[in-house]
Parts: sequence; structure tokens; C-alpha cells
Amino acid sequence: MTKKYGVIVYNPLKISDSVKTLKADFKLTHCKSYESVIEQVSFHKDELILIDFLPEDGSHFSFLDKLQSENVGELEALSVVMLIDELNLEQRLMACELGADDCISSQESHDDLVTRLQSNIYNAIASLQLKKELKTASEVAMAAMANTGDLGCNIQFLLESQRCSNIDELGQLLFQSLSYYGLDCSLQMRAEYVVKNMEANGLEKAMESQLLEELKDVGRFYDFGCRTMVNYNSTSLLIKNMPMNDDVKYGMIKDNIFALLQGVDARIESLDLQIRLKKEYESQDRLILSMQEGIHQLGSKYRGLTKNIAGVVDQMAGTVETAMQTMLLTDEQEVILKNHMDEGRNSVCDIFEHYASMDDELRKIVSQNTSLQHFKERVELKVNDVEEFPHQGVA
Repeated sequence: MTKKYGVIVYNPLKISDSVKTLKADFKLTHCKSYESVIEQVSFHKDELILIDFLPEDGSHFSFLDKLQSENVGELEALSVVMLIDELNLEQRLMACELGADDCISSQESHDDLVTRLQSNIYNAIASLQLKKELKTASEVAMAAMANTGDLGCNIQFLLESQRCSNIDELGQLLFQSLSYYGLDCSLQMRAEYVVKNMEANGLEKAMESQLLEELKDVGRFYDFGCRTMVNYNSTSLLIKNMPMNDDVKYGMIKDNIFALLQGVDARIESLDLQIRLKKEYESQDRLILSMQEGIHQLGSKYRGLTKNIAGVVDQMAGTVETAMQTMLLTDEQEVILKNHMDEGRNSVCDIFEHYASMDDELRKIVSQNTSLQHFKERVELKVNDVEEFPHQGVA
């Protein structure tokens, strides 16, 4: 069964004979005034407005003008058609200028009239569907453009965050990115050596700082009123103006802000690592200096010990030679004893010469430690010149 479309027929008197023949093809609603037409349109039950043939010259054009001018946008789902008795080119041009979808002569046959009206209804339906599709496509395109902009903002933050040498610079860079989303926020960054609370101006507010501390363990997202708490590991963000009435923007902000906090957390971990490395280097410095001092002391004591032993051996040899003169030894016995003394002295000298290389080895160790210290200094220059973990405010 063919669907009967609704047609609003405007005629302040009675429906013309040409229109009466349409009852079998359409659901006709006769309206005798402008107000009744508008009321019927508000029910959204009809697909076409038909301005019936009016004997008074020009009255149908004045009605069309009022209908189109006072209801802009409200008639987009309806086709507006005029029925004129003696149709000419001037009337066609006037109807087109005033916004009519079609202008039909009342002399048209019934079948032609039905076909023309149905064609206008189909066009109106198709145009409405196309507008909806274009609107949807436009919304999708705008969302894609917005998402692209958001992605670019986040990528720019992640790239520039790697140049931040302290958490104050990192916090200021985050606030610059947050300004893109129009957000009013408070930030807490919990590094290994310092906890930093700050606003966009670089200072901190007592109440917000307390809230950030107390709500850091409530989960990734915590909403209260138009405020949202966002937590990720070492970073917490209090958003004070979330768009609670816009679900799409609300979800978009949550997704993008969370990505920014992940970047902040990663950079804080990197800064902590730099500080740990610097402290480790300082510990190695102290150890190297201690080793160098101990090695120098050991070398000095070894040289003193060598001199003392050599002196004792020489003294002992001299004493024995003196004593031999009073021992009444035979010449043969003196030679034997003297040979033993010489062998002992030579053995001691050989031992000293053999272990004399120990001093050279100690010097090599000192030299290697010095080279290690120079290497450490070169590496330290590449760790962003972190002298100590800064925590001063940045205006």
C-alpha cells in the first residue's frame, strides 16, 4: 500500500476543486489562516504546504512571503508549493524569488498534479536527509580537526618537556599546554627529592595544595561539582572548570589531560634519575679522592720502609765486620762469613728491586682513577647541568 503523505492546504475560504481531487492520494489538512498553518506545522505530521488557488490577486504571494520570512529554519522539512490559476513567467519568477519549491497551474491534470506534489515531497525528504548527513559529516570533521589539534598540542608538549632541566620549567610548560584547553588548574609534582605545588603563575595556593595531597590516592579521576581530580603516579592535577554539561568535551579533556600527565610523570622520573646519577658521581668523587690519598700515603710509607731496612742491613754488615776483628777467626773463616753477609745484603737488594715495581703499579692506579674522574666530568656535562634539584618559583 502506497503511503499517503500529509499536505497542509492553505485557503481562507474553501478548498478548490483541483485540490479536492487529491484526497484519495494525500492526507489533506485544510487551514484557513496563517496561524492555523503554523500550528499544524508544529505537529510535524505533514510533508508539504500547498497554497491553494486564491481569487484575490497577489494574496497567495503575500502569504508565501510571510510564511518564509517569519519561519526561517522551521520549514526545512517541508516543501512549499503554490497552485495558481493562470500561471505565467512573471508569477513563476516571483514564486521562485519568495522561496516556493514549485509553482503549478490549476489547469494541470489530476495525475500530473499528484506526480508534481509527490516529486516535491521526495525532494524535501531527500534534502532533509542530506542536510542531516552533511551536519553529521561536518561534526565528525570538526571533531577530527579538534582531535588533530589536541594531538599536536600534546606531541609538542612531550617534545619540549625533554628540554626541561627542573620541575619548575616542566610545570610551566604543562600550564602552557593546559591553556590550549581553556582549563584553570592546580598542579602537584612529587619528585624523589622535592614535592612541588604550583598554579599557572608559578606560586602555590594553600587550599589547593592540601586538596592535591589528600586526593592523590583516590584514583585516576575523581569528580566533585565542576572540578575533577586527575592522578597519575607522581603527578596530580586539580581541574577547577570542567565542562560537566558537555559530555563530548568532558571526555576529550579527560583523555588528553591524562596523556599530558603521563608525559610529566615520565620527565619527573628522568629528572630523579639525573639527580641520583649526580649523587652517585659525587660519592665516586669522594671514594676516588680517598683512594688517591691512601695510595700516596702507602707509597710514601713503602719508600720509608725500604730505606729503613736498607739502613739496618748496612749497619748489621758494618757491625759484623768490626766484630770479626776481635773473634780470632782464621782468614778462611772470615772469608766464609763475609761471603754470607754479602749474599744476605745482595738478597735484600734483589727483593727491594723486585718489589720496586709496586710503586709504579700504585701510580698507574692513581692515574686510572684520575681518568675515571675526567670521564665522569664529561658525562656530568651531558646531564643537563643539574647542580641540585631546583624548587624555586617561576613567575
